[in-house]
Order: sequence, then structure tokens, then C-alpha cells
Amino acid sequence: MILVSGASGTIGRYVVKHLKARGEKFKALVRDEAKGRALECDFVVGDFDQPETIARAMQGVTRFFLNTNVSERVVRQQNTAIDLATRAGVELVVKLSSPGASPDAQMPQTRSHGEIEAHLRAAGIAWVILQPTVFMQNLLRNADTLHAQRKIFGSYRDGKIGFIDADDIGACAAAALTGEGHAGKSFVLTGGESLRFDEIAQKISTKLGETVTYVDMPVEQFVAAAVARGVPSNMAEFYGKMMTILASGGSARTTGAVRELTGREPRTFEAFLDDNIARLVGSTNTYSSPK
Repeated sequence: MILVSGASGTIGRYVVKHLKARGEKFKALVRDEAKGRALECDFVVGDFDQPETIARAMQGVTRFFLNTNVSERVVRQQNTAIDLATRAGVELVVKLSSPGASPDAQMPQTRSHGEIEAHLRAAGIAWVILQPTVFMQNLLRNADTLHAQRKIFGSYRDGKIGFIDADDIGACAAAALTGEGHAGKSFVLTGGESLRFDEIAQKISTKLGETVTYVDMPVEQFVAAAVARGVPSNMAEFYGKMMTILASGGSARTTGAVRELTGREPRTFEAFLDDNIARLVGSTNTYSSPK
């Protein structure tokens, strides 16, 4: 039995999708019963801040996909879940992490993942670590300005990013959970090409049949404008720091990990646009780039 945590989130829903396609026996771990029913699969309700509910969810589980929301509690939550999985006799934990994860990392999120990875490696349980780069789905945060102005605002300069479709992350997780020979390995997951934001704007233009432009701005200006529009200051500052890293080429490389795990090439940016162009240019999002 496989247990999928974060099953109703951006990545978890694709893990569920691909496990269903494989005909695997699994259950989804969700905090909200309604979201569990919407997944149309077996599910259990649990909360990482209530360890007893996670312990119950672990009953009969042999493989566990570990993914939670990022917060100041994430290290405690995930380390506790790893300990509970070990006690329950779970054979394999597949953890969703991030590239460059290290207890000494600059970004708090990456530092937290590094601390959890270290705990997992020391837990005495088999593990696989997946470190996806920037999700293509994150571009949906630009829906407001794409809809209103056909523009994307950011502070990426000419930095290239090896964007990956969340569908591919779910496929890789399903492969790691069900396949053999992956234990003890870390995989940096990327798409098949690195793109600058002006190149992304051009691809959207081609798909839409209208001109879309990327407008670069100083990171301090981006953060200030985001806060002025109501984005929480800590989130705006996080975006600013992330953009600085991406502008320096911190996520420019591509890997063959998707192919190694799934046996196929990663989805292209054009395929992502085919699925999401209406949401990208016709919907609104509270945390889109500043106008």
C-alpha cells in the first residue's frame, strides 16, 4: 500500500493521477475530507500537526510519498512523519525536496529541505529524493498581467530556467514509488530545455496569436510593487530572493532524470501551454506580478 501526502496539492494530484494510471493500490492523505472525495480514490484524513492522525494513516503502508506545505513547521512536521513511517515498518520514503537542499543553504525553504533530507538519510529507512526545479505551473501567478496587459513582470534578467511540468514530477514520483533500483538516489528533475523569460513570452505569443512581452525590473522595485498590491511582505521578499537566484542561472541546467525514471522525455513548454493557455491569459491570481 502506498500513502500519498499532499495529495490534493499541485504535485500530489499528479502523483494520484499516475498511480491510478498504473493501477496501483494507494490512499491519499488529505486534511480536508471534501478534497479527498474530489480525488476519487481511497483517502484518509490526517494533519501533520496532529502526529496521531499520521500514525493511523501509516497503518498497512509500505511506501510513502512525503510532501507538505512549506511553513516554519515543515522540518518538525516532516521529520516526525519520517519517524512515524520508520516505526510503522514503511519500506520506502520518496521525499519531494528542492535542488541545492542543504542545512547551510541561503534560502530558508532549501535549508529546511536540507535538514529533512539529512534526517531521512539517517533514519534507517530506504529513500528516494526528488528535487524538481521551478514548476511551469508557477507561471500561472502571472495571469493578472497577462490577461490585462499581455505582459509578464519580473526580475530574472537573462537568467535561464529549466522549467518542469508538475505532471512530470507526479510521473517521476509514481515511478519511484512503484519501481525498483531507485533507493538511495537523489534526482534533480527538470524539463528538456532552459528558457529565459523573454523566450517564454515569445512562446506564449505564438500560442496566443498576440504579442506578449516580458518586462524586467530591479528586484527591489518588484518587491515593493508586490507589497503595495497586497502580497504579504514575507512572500514578496521570498519571490525577490528566488528571482535573484534564478537571474544568476541557479536553475539553468537540465538533466535526464525524468527520462531515467519514467522512460520518456519530459513534457515541453508548448504542451504545458496547450493545457493552460486559457488559465494563463484569462484568469486572475492574487499573487501575480505587479502591474
